[in-house]
Amino acid sequence: MAKYPYPTTPCVAVCQIDPKTGFCLGCFRTLKEIAQWGKFTEDEREGLLPELDRRKEDDRRRWEEKRKRDGDR
Repeated sequence: MAKYPYPTTPCVAVCQIDPKTGFCLGCFRTLKEIAQWGKFTEDEREGLLPELDRRKEDDRRRWEEKRKRDGDR
């Protein structure tokens, strides 16, 4: 059984690449990861999920720091 329950794709239909990070703002994959997702094995997909979680948390942290620095504008 998979360690991470996941859908066929982590896509959440917010398909926009952040030019600073190169990650999709919805699923936090790179364009290369998005293009290759269907070719990945279950182990490869499962192996990438913790990294996607880390990228999402890093993004949340950056926005929190920016909000604190700039105030609630």
